This record gives sequence, structure tokens and C-alpha cells, in this order.
Amino acid sequence: MGIGYILIGVGHFLLGMRDILNDFTSIVIGNPMIILGVILVYRGLFRFIGIVPKLETRLIFLFIPLLAGLLYYYKFQVPDINARMILFSLTYSTLCFIPAFGLWKHKKEYFNVQINLLITMYLAMGFFHGFRLIRTTREDQLLNFMDAGSIHAIAVIASEILVIMTSFMTIWIGTDKLQRKLSIMARTDPLTQLYNRRTFEEECDIEFSRARRKKSPFSIIICDLDLFKNINDQYGHQVGDEVLKIFSDTLRNHVRKHDVVARYGGEEFVILLPETDSKSATVVAEYIRQKTLSATVRDPDGSTGVSFSASFGVSSYYHDDDWMAVLKRADKALYSAKENGRNRVVAS
Repeated sequence: MGIGYILIGVGHFLLGMRDILNDFTSIVIGNPMIILGVILVYRGLFRFIGIVPKLETRLIFLFIPLLAGLLYYYKFQVPDINARMILFSLTYSTLCFIPAFGLWKHKKEYFNVQINLLITMYLAMGFFHGFRLIRTTREDQLLNFMDAGSIHAIAVIASEILVIMTSFMTIWIGTDKLQRKLSIMARTDPLTQLYNRRTFEEECDIEFSRARRKKSPFSIIICDLDLFKNINDQYGHQVGDEVLKIFSDTLRNHVRKHDVVARYGGEEFVILLPETDSKSATVVAEYIRQKTLSATVRDPDGSTGVSFSASFGVSSYYHDDDWMAVLKRADKALYSAKENGRNRVVAS
């Protein structure tokens, strides 16, 4: 995008210096330079948003040598100012409709406001240059470009509007990206990419209010890796971190999309199961327990598979005064599971 902005600026500079520079430099080089700048700006914008242009990639760069050749022809072989303006307007208009269509076709879940504004801008630019093209075809033959009229002067300003708008949208999108990234960082555990304790507690507040209002159940599973300290001591913290990651994946992959899985602290994890009674939650916990037994992590030299297990405590909402009462019962059930040999599920 930066290179594109520079090319647009240099191209307009060359056009403005036509009384000093030769016509080849100002016309045959200056105009294609502006077009190339427009291409690079919108392609850079696409990449920044996360859109990868495909078919138009090869077609677009054909415009540059073709435009330069035709501009040379209508300047030095068959001099025609109107034909050159029609050519430039046709090319510019096409290059505005292409990104408008690309943005509409590849709309992202995020940045809807920004993308809609960009589509509107590119469409407006495209229709303006289309209008300029039609207007030029109906005008008398020009002898001097500087006498072309106000609409052609506005065409120069239009390019500057494109630069300003795309720059503004890039800053806006970049700010939203940063805010979303910071939000994710604030809500998730960096090692496991699960929700953190604060987020889990916020979700529990929401679910508790909903359950009281609708008189529906919800359950909490609290689980703890068995003898995790021994794994760290015997194999090192790197293996311990891998165990935490794999166990997190096991939890994440064996619950529903609307269930909330979080790392509550150290090797302790919690699962919030909306619309789930104790019996169903116990089934989920037992299934995860069995899946955990089949998971292994390689030790540092890769020779041995390190296996591990987990204990689970389950409790459900029974018209409690707050959700913490449910968590406390689940925690007591977890303590009971560990006291009775670990690697088991206990419901309270």
C-alpha cells in the first residue's frame, strides 16, 4: 500500500510537470504509474484485511503495458486527447469496480462497517470515472488537456480521496484488529488458549442469571491432572506444558460449542455446561476421563510416551443463591475423587 501511495503521488507529479518534462514521461509513464499505484493500494488493503485475490491478479497487471502502449499510440502516432482520457477513465473505472466486487464477494465476519464504506467508495469512484468516460465521448475534440473542464480536474482530486479513504480505513481496521487481539489476550490463557479464570467467572454470572430466569439446569465440571508435579519433576516443565496443552485440546474437542472451558489455575480446569443436568454432565466427564487416558506426550528424547490421567468433580445448579455454591460442590467432589484413588469421576 505504501508503494502504491508513492506511485500515485509521483504519477500526479509527472502529470503536473508536463510543461517541463517531455510528453513521454508525463503521459506515457505518469498515467500508468497512477494506475499501478491504485492496484497496489487495493491489493495491499486486501492482504491487510485477509482477502487473497486470485483471478484478477493476472488480469490486472495486463492493464499497465496495454495502457502505456495505447497512451503512446494516441499521443505520438494518432494524437487524440479525448481518446487518452477515455482510456484512462475506462481503466480507472474498471480498477475500482474490481476491488468493490472483491470486497463484497469475500466479506469478512469482522470489519463490516469498514468494508461497506470501502465498497461504497470504490463504487463511487468507478461510477464517477464511468461518467467522465461517457462525458468525454460526447465532447468536442480537445486541443489542450488543461482546457478540459472541471470534471477532469475533479478526476485528479478523486485519486487523492482514494488515498485518504483507504488510509483511514486501514488505520480503523488496524485499530479494531489490535482491540480484538487485546480482548482475546485478556480473556484467554496464553499457554492453552482456553478461557482464563476471569472469563469463566463472567460466563458463570451470565449463565446463573439465565438459569434462574428460565428455571433451567446447568452443571460445572472441575478437573485436575493427577500427580502433575511428578511429571514436571521427572520429565521437565516442557513436557508438563505439552501435557497441559494436550489435556486442554481433549477438553475443547469433547464438549459442545456453547460450553465454556477454562484453565482455572495451574493444572486445574473447569467446564460450564449450560442446559445440562448432573447425570448428563457426569457422562461428559467420564467420556473426557477415558479420552485423557489414551493421550500421550513424548519425553524430551522422544523415546518414551508419557501418559497421564485426571480426576473430575461434577455438580449442578439446584436453586442455589449463586453459582459459586455449584463450583464449591464440584470442588468437594473432585477432592473426593482424588482421595479415593484419582482417575475417576465423582458427582455431588
